[in-house]
Amino acid sequence: MNSAPFTPGIPSAGAHPGRKRQALRHLATVALAIAAVGLPACEDPELERGIVIGKIDFDDPAWPLPQVPETATVGIPVEIAVWTGGSGCYEYARTDGSVDGRSAAVIPTDFFIVGGCSTHREFVEHRTTRVFDEPGTAEITLWFSDGGAILREDHTGEGRKVYTVEVSEAEGSRQ
Repeated sequence: MNSAPFTPGIPSAGAHPGRKRQALRHLATVALAIAAVGLPACEDPELERGIVIGKIDFDDPAWPLPQVPETATVGIPVEIAVWTGGSGCYEYARTDGSVDGRSAAVIPTDFFIVGGCSTHREFVEHRTTRVFDEPGTAEITLWFSDGGAILREDHTGEGRKVYTVEVSEAEGSRQ
């Protein structure tokens, strides 16, 4: 009966170079096979990644508040900064939104990773601009998921905070 050992014997110091090379190649193949089988076994089956509307906890005094200016000028970008996250479960995805007349929307979206979170505090910064084309009182609506968002399904994005911005005409545009 022929049987090959699972791991070859280590060649002696004076062994033929061809035998050394063959043994090392076999050991490398075995190591790769173990790694290929072992890596998926270490992966958490609950680890899930998806895009969610960012979590903002306005009740947490340590949370950085959104920065929305109170005044703007027609045709000049208004910079808005928002921080989402709160733990190591979040990574920046993008900042969505739109402008329609004197209404604007800001929707911070993050990659949310379930099962691989750290517990230390981490915030994800979202910076975006909006340009208003009409003078008057404008509204910027910030959509967010509330502070109770623990699971991906909890990120409903039903939280809403409205900021008012006084938009003035650009200098020299008055007739």
